[in-house]
Amino acid sequence: MTNAVKVRFSRDGDYFHYLWAARRCLKLLIPNHNLVAVAIEGASRTEDAQDAPGSWEEVVDVAEYYGSEKLSEAQKVSYIQLKHSTRQSDKPWTLSGIAQTIKAFADRYKELLDSPGTTDLASRVEFQFVSNRPIAATLAELLTNLKSSSNKSLPKEAQEFRRLTGLDANKFKGFCNCLTLQGRELNYQLLRTALSLDTQDFLPDNDVDAPIRLKELVHTKALSESLNDSVITKNDVLRALRVSNEEELFPARSRLESLENSIQRSQEDEIVSQIKLAAVPVLVHAPGGVGKSVLAQRIQSSFDNESICIVYDSFGNGDYRRRSQTRHRHKDGLVQIANELSGNALCYPLIPSPHSDESAYMKAFLSRLRESANSVRSKNEKALICIVVDAADNAEMEAELLNASPSFPKDLLKEPLVEGTRLVVFCRTERIHYLDPPSRVQKLELSPFEWDESAKHLRRTFPQASDHAVDQFHRLTGGNPRIQANAISQYRTLSEVLASLGPTIRTIDTAIEAQLEHALASVKESIDQKSRSKIDVLCRALAVLRPLVPISVLSILSGLPESAVTSFATDFGRPLLINEGTLQFRDEPVETWFRNKFMANDQELEGFIQILRPLAQHNAYVASSVPYLLLEAKKIDELVALAIGRGDLPTENPAEKREIELQRFQLALKAALRAKKYVDAARLAFLAGRETAGNSRQRKLQQQNTDLVADFMPGSVYDIVYGRIFGGDWLGSQHAYEAGLLSYLPQFRGEAASRLRMAYDWLANWSSLPDEERQREGVKIADIAEMAIAEFNLRGADGTVDHLNHWQSRTSFTAGRLLARRFIDHGRFEALDSLALHANAHPRLILAIALELHAIHRFTPEDAAQRAFKFLSKNTKRVDQFDFNLESEYLLAI
Repeated sequence: MTNAVKVRFSRDGDYFHYLWAARRCLKLLIPNHNLVAVAIEGASRTEDAQDAPGSWEEVVDVAEYYGSEKLSEAQKVSYIQLKHSTRQSDKPWTLSGIAQTIKAFADRYKELLDSPGTTDLASRVEFQFVSNRPIAATLAELLTNLKSSSNKSLPKEAQEFRRLTGLDANKFKGFCNCLTLQGRELNYQLLRTALSLDTQDFLPDNDVDAPIRLKELVHTKALSESLNDSVITKNDVLRALRVSNEEELFPARSRLESLENSIQRSQEDEIVSQIKLAAVPVLVHAPGGVGKSVLAQRIQSSFDNESICIVYDSFGNGDYRRRSQTRHRHKDGLVQIANELSGNALCYPLIPSPHSDESAYMKAFLSRLRESANSVRSKNEKALICIVVDAADNAEMEAELLNASPSFPKDLLKEPLVEGTRLVVFCRTERIHYLDPPSRVQKLELSPFEWDESAKHLRRTFPQASDHAVDQFHRLTGGNPRIQANAISQYRTLSEVLASLGPTIRTIDTAIEAQLEHALASVKESIDQKSRSKIDVLCRALAVLRPLVPISVLSILSGLPESAVTSFATDFGRPLLINEGTLQFRDEPVETWFRNKFMANDQELEGFIQILRPLAQHNAYVASSVPYLLLEAKKIDELVALAIGRGDLPTENPAEKREIELQRFQLALKAALRAKKYVDAARLAFLAGRETAGNSRQRKLQQQNTDLVADFMPGSVYDIVYGRIFGGDWLGSQHAYEAGLLSYLPQFRGEAASRLRMAYDWLANWSSLPDEERQREGVKIADIAEMAIAEFNLRGADGTVDHLNHWQSRTSFTAGRLLARRFIDHGRFEALDSLALHANAHPRLILAIALELHAIHRFTPEDAAQRAFKFLSKNTKRVDQFDFNLESEYLLAI
């Protein structure tokens, strides 16, 4: 056999190692699996019981860590040796063939026994030998007997086994219990196919490059360049699958209110029983306010422990109408539900892909649904998987408004029910037609409260309420929970509650109308007679504008003072949410009533648009809202003309102007294609492409000045963050800029801290990459400075100094200068003084600040300047290397 042939066989073994380890790494993505790290070619450097690498590491091809990389905290650690044979794949392994491996594993076992904090080794440490060759039957039988025998009298073969380990009798049995010999593993050709199939299990469709990227990840960690960081984590695998943000796995988390103090319905047991028996999808409907969202959540507690119920919130506290918070798409709903199932250890996660369509997501979701159903039924054949979609009608209405594909609930109703699963969809009775359910779908109607339920509801707030009072309360509210809750929340005494509801029975619409009229009356009392006619304009604006509606815009449209608009929202009560100068509907029935009551017909809507358009040049929110109103009014020609003509754009802020202009192009292009106006669509596509290029330059400018974005474009912050617009060259860098941007706004600082932590996690992941990849995904000075800004806004000067101290001197000095420029541009001189005074162990940061302040004829505090002067006088040569270029006059000045 020639040397070239031997090399090829050796490479077969390497390929076997990479493919086997790549398959194992996919388990890092499985929630609740507890695998946190996979080390390649040896153990993790993080092991706290490992003083220095031992000879035993030579046989460890893969080390798996569950719970933690630290032995003292790990739930389990597996040391694995992999052996592959191309020519002798059928030749069994004997004891002599694996003697070196047994000895090395035993050496490690002895080390662990002698190390502190590594008790209960038999249950927490595992040694595995894995090969495509079989294990000799005599060897397999011998190991089985050693695990069960007392070891008092060992046969000859067992004595040889023990001699190899060098362990006494008690330790030898413990070692045998930790040892696993696994033969007949797939050869490398079959492993290649298996890895491809495994990767498909995690993605909505077949990404042929994904398994190659995973194998290359393992290959890279096995090279000398990864000698000090050979560990693969979840972030590494997400990177290989082109996912930069773990939030993409849960894009539409529930915002349903807590079920605390919810009332069990007498109808609940019957509805749940019918759901459990249903062989087809179930559509639960009721008028607004009857308690559909509460029942949707209560269904969860009605299933036995082995069954799983996932509730999807299509309304999202009203955010479903925001461009950055869509909830109707397949990549929103199906990914969220699938990954919640995965979180229950029932199926593989569903990793979103930018190239997958609705059909791919549906197939991937149904596959995971079957897998989940089989999983729960393997433990209990009567167990079920129940998927509950609340406010499905809202999802489909939004999809129709945007001229998008059908919403995922509408498509899901048309699919055959997966065996062992139940699908429950909630919607308003009058909106069933939006979902166009097939005739086979079972419809159940949720009724209002019965007398006992109304009594319980009322007596929680007014425990002394008599039966007569309950009679009035129940009759006047029609047993509608939402009407009751709104009335109870608005008044202090029971007599006031009852007086507000009388004298006749009201439906949900008439009750909300009464509450609205009360709010209107309260507002009108505080304004003059002429201004009262403007209230209708205010209500119409709330009905047609998309959330979050600025109070200032409502004030401009209605002519009422902002204080009067705020009073209106306050008097209206709980259903309207006031949030940082904006109004939003908290409750779906109120939003629906507003839209039904005040939504203009085509002629009235056109007049409303004419009122708004003059405001667009001075208000970015209005400018971004007008195109949606034109679309809703079916004025496609005007929408196209508006986009092409570039009129009615804000003139005071070029950045917002460009952003809104691009949104118009995209909306008009989609509408033109739907209307088959292909000539207009072609022209819009050309303009949109040209504008996109300019938009990228604008985004770059905004990214470099997040402080100015927070000051002058606060209404766009939410969309920028959730649109994942900012970012650098390294995967996960967007979190650094999102943290910086959010940290300027007090209401978002909790979220900013979370984003900053994610940025640091990805930064640690970047630092473990090979040199070539790190250079390709370079961390720029601007990225470091942005994190420093976030640290200052969140933790103050100490946090900023700590952050910069982690970087090399030249890098931290340059980042400090950029940070100082940003603070100077923003007039944050007190912040710079604070930084300089806290930089005791970081004189280069003082110098960076001093240089930038000197350029505008300002100086650092005297104490900080003295420290910088001493540093310069002692480090002249090193200072020159950093190109500080400080003149003697400047040195004297500081």
